Amino acid sequence: MIDRPDTFYLFFILIPVIYIFYTRFILGKKDLGSIGGKFRSSLIMDVFVIKWFFSSLLFILFIVFSILAAAGFTGSGKTTIKSSDGVDLVFLVDISGSMLGTDVSPSRLKRSTDLISAYIENIHEGRFGLVVFKGEGVNIIPVTEDSSSISAVLPYLSPDMFSSTGSNLENGINIALSTFTKGEERKKIIFLFSDGEALKGDAFALAEKAKTHDIDIIIIGTGTSRGIEIYKKNGDPIRDDKGTIVISRLNNSLFKNMASLDNVFYLNSSDSTVLKDSLDIIQKQSGSSIVSDIRESRYRFFLSFAILFLFLYISVRIFPWKNTF
Repeated sequence: MIDRPDTFYLFFILIPVIYIFYTRFILGKKDLGSIGGKFRSSLIMDVFVIKWFFSSLLFILFIVFSILAAAGFTGSGKTTIKSSDGVDLVFLVDISGSMLGTDVSPSRLKRSTDLISAYIENIHEGRFGLVVFKGEGVNIIPVTEDSSSISAVLPYLSPDMFSSTGSNLENGINIALSTFTKGEERKKIIFLFSDGEALKGDAFALAEKAKTHDIDIIIIGTGTSRGIEIYKKNGDPIRDDKGTIVISRLNNSLFKNMASLDNVFYLNSSDSTVLKDSLDIIQKQSGSSIVSDIRESRYRFFLSFAILFLFLYISVRIFPWKNTF
């Protein structure tokens, strides 16, 4: 994408520049031809022609890349969300052992934390909180504008943080609900990252409770219906009471049931559009949000080459070439 296409009219500058270089070339040849004695050498003429050619070419490239830098080329855009009232998001992350499953690359938990990083980067004017749950829910970081504090914690999320077993989603949602600051006119959203495996508590009832407080829940299901084996620390697979290897699967039915409520939305972390789709949901639910397309400027790329060509042009003009051949 080009922000200032009218800058390309500057390419017409090349016409007089090329004319000037060509005129200087003709006059230079004429002057060399009029020099007598040992200077009437074809070798001297060859050096002159080659030096004129490279110096002219480098200066023209300097002009071309300077114009391209000024044109405002931009890279691929990213969707961002801005809101006049702001939006508060609490990331509710399942850190039970099943979240180490690798049926989602690189793992269910790592995929979740990568998405959280993407949300923090793309949602402007937002405040963020972090709650994790396993056997119980724990408020790690209250809702704050300091998104860097959450980014610093994400790499350390692990089932080893707590010794409790299972996944008490009801308790996790309850903790997430209590994390929001009361009395502020900001849109409140809970992002739930879980595979829905071996959940405890009545998550549906808590989702209804969230609705009464005008709080939306976006569920990001991690895992696949095919499932995968989960291993202990010593490398042995987890087995049930009958000795059969346990296959951990994404609990689609639970999340789809919760999504029957109009304040609950269900997406799958494996979908390539999960980030865009969830950002669209935030925009729609927050009402006053504005979606903008921010693109990274590429002017440095062209400007770097312009400076390089200018340096080479000056070098060609300054340094003697008489012993080059």
